[in-house]
Amino acid sequence: MTTKMTLSMDSSVVAKARRISKRRRTSISAMFSNYIASLEEEPSKDNELPPITKQILEMGAELPQVQSDWDYRDELSDSLSEKYGIK
Repeated sequence: MTTKMTLSMDSSVVAKARRISKRRRTSISAMFSNYIASLEEEPSKDNELPPITKQILEMGAELPQVQSDWDYRDELSDSLSEKYGIK
């Protein structure tokens, strides 16, 4: 059994949907229905971070906090000036 549904969206999205549905020889309703059916209701575990990324984030959490006015460009400039004796 199908139920009628009204959606509101930007006119450019509607135009794009019409072009795509024409090319695929299907209806916008069928495309929308297939898209929604393909989504999982529960978040998948695939969205979890890889173990090495988690480990690096944990290591970074132990580092001291950076001051809000710190700018890496100042540090880089100072280091390069010191290295090449520009000061």
